[in-house]
Amino acid sequence: MKTIGELIEKEVRNQQLNIVEFANAISCKRNNVYNIFQRPNIDIILLARISNVLKHNFFADLANDSELIPSTDTTIDAESANNKAVSQFLNVMPEILEKLGMENIINFCKYVEKEGDVIATPDMTLPSYHICFTIGEHWIERAKISEMNKLLEIKTVVSDTGIRVDLIHNILYGSTFIDIKLDYKTKQEWEDTIKYVRDEILMLNN
Repeated sequence: MKTIGELIEKEVRNQQLNIVEFANAISCKRNNVYNIFQRPNIDIILLARISNVLKHNFFADLANDSELIPSTDTTIDAESANNKAVSQFLNVMPEILEKLGMENIINFCKYVEKEGDVIATPDMTLPSYHICFTIGEHWIERAKISEMNKLLEIKTVVSDTGIRVDLIHNILYGSTFIDIKLDYKTKQEWEDTIKYVRDEILMLNN
């Protein structure tokens, strides 16, 4: 049986990447890279970083090849759903942005640690529009309101058709970003979501 770790190792070898440089690029230690190569499953956020560094959509590989998913893994349902959601997102979003006349740049967010703690960040952004996407959950669920979050004003907006968007305003810097939960949506649902944000939310904030 193939594993996602073996697939990542094969891609790293094919690209003739130095292991230390690859480890630095995905914000982990050299020994952890070899551990990744042995894994039958992998954290979604880590896989997003690896996909970005290697310029290879591993989410599509997972969605299209059930052999890469170990059937004995008790977390498989949630992980598989997230994999398919991200694969769908990456496959349809560029075309949707082009159709709506929006800049077609999707960034993966940098994984951040501060004094041993992980700082809650979204997973992807449309940087030109301050729109963020958090895989499998809303950003405010991931952040778990802390002392730092006292500087944030969070407002949830729901459209008439049930599209939920969270507006996070930083009081200190006067900046606002829009967060959307990245779960599985059809192409039409993603288009409706982005169009709603463009026509309603962004217009109100400008």
